[in-house]
Amino acid sequence: MTNLKKLGCLLTLWLVLAFTARAADKPNVLFIVIDDLNDYISLLGHYPGLQTPNLDKFAKTATVFTHAYCAAPICNPSRTAFISGLAPYRSGVYANNDPLSASPLVLDSVLLPEQFKRNGYFTLWNGKFFHTDPPKERLQSMWDDKEGGRGKYGPPAQHYAIPKSVHRPPMFNYEAWSGPDTDFPDYNHMLIDERRLAQKYDQPFFLVYGIYRPHNPWTAPKRFFDLYPLETLAMPPVLTNDLDDIPAIGQQYARYPVSLQELKDAGQWKPVVQSYLACISFMDYNLGRVLDALEKSPNRTNTIVCLVADNGFHLGEKEHFAKYALWEQTTHVLCAWRVPGVTTPGTICETPVSLLDLYPTFNELCSLSVVPQSLDGQSLVPLLKNPRAEWKRPALTTYLQNDHAVRDPQWRYIRYHDGSEELYNELQDPNEWTNVVAQPANAAVKARLAEWLPKVNAPSNGHQGGGEGE
Repeated sequence: MTNLKKLGCLLTLWLVLAFTARAADKPNVLFIVIDDLNDYISLLGHYPGLQTPNLDKFAKTATVFTHAYCAAPICNPSRTAFISGLAPYRSGVYANNDPLSASPLVLDSVLLPEQFKRNGYFTLWNGKFFHTDPPKERLQSMWDDKEGGRGKYGPPAQHYAIPKSVHRPPMFNYEAWSGPDTDFPDYNHMLIDERRLAQKYDQPFFLVYGIYRPHNPWTAPKRFFDLYPLETLAMPPVLTNDLDDIPAIGQQYARYPVSLQELKDAGQWKPVVQSYLACISFMDYNLGRVLDALEKSPNRTNTIVCLVADNGFHLGEKEHFAKYALWEQTTHVLCAWRVPGVTTPGTICETPVSLLDLYPTFNELCSLSVVPQSLDGQSLVPLLKNPRAEWKRPALTTYLQNDHAVRDPQWRYIRYHDGSEELYNELQDPNEWTNVVAQPANAAVKARLAEWLPKVNAPSNGHQGGGEGE
């Protein structure tokens, strides 16, 4: 071997060792994504009687954003947005029927797992992360360990208690499950992640645990139903004729995909609420097992934990029963971070932020490389360091093409594609019972918030629609 070749080999070896050393200094990441979890949890709103001891325990060690909002109030566009860093109005992914793989902008971007992998991370995943997948080969190549895979929503109810007269999505059903916990993918994925977290890795890891509950079907082990006896169950606040002061489009969205009145008439509203709460507590149980495994692991002191929900959920508020809308209950989501050396345990940040801010936050915290796409969020690191740091951006949520909501610390402004509007003073009217958009005194507020609406809305990449039961 010539001296020149020896020099080249030594240089290559040095570069490999240098890259490995830099990667080894990076923090691990445990990213937990919960499906259809609304803001009933004590970290955000505290629904009477709801029991989530593990979420409460985690909050004491983390920074909780009490006003975090999804980019879209549906699984697919919400997840596509924070995985790609691209807002729905740019990607054209607006609904569950708009596949991620049909968006050229998304396909040309570096997706979040790919970003970690190309920066020296060992990538692990199970549960629900993507809602619609990238091309198969690309999906397979971004994960080093995908034991457990996607799994499914869980066992369907064996019987329909809800009569056929109530129009509903296919999975809109409930049952107290008498079988073993292993009938549920969330539980089996938790067991895998307990084992994963107990290991020591040669590289920093990026581990995604996607929890299906409380997404329907609302089946959960019976012991979680027993936490919520029907005779003492508190019900969501609902105002008679709440829809009278909102535009026709809002009324249309409110009645999709389930009629609250039909549920009431069938005597099924209270059992469905009970089932949803039971599924939240089942989610909390599995979440707690994974967080406890991290605490017992050799990775405890150098692992970032990011805990989010993909969208909110109505259980009757504003006469609505589902997601698929632009009100507070549907867009308000869990977002909590524990970052060793950065966050202060038990910290609250009340600044409105977006799940689009996740990607740039991971980039900064983990010193990741620049990505080719222009990210639509903003790093939360200043707020993680100081929850009262200046933050000038409101949170923007998009539901279908050219329907948007803007949320700042006091106001929610909604504009639909036909120009109709809603405005709520969230400090005075947290239930959003009074649309004050027509009051002259609020014209300046409306104009200020409208400045944040996107000027261009990309065409949809598929057939728009909520995607019932998804």
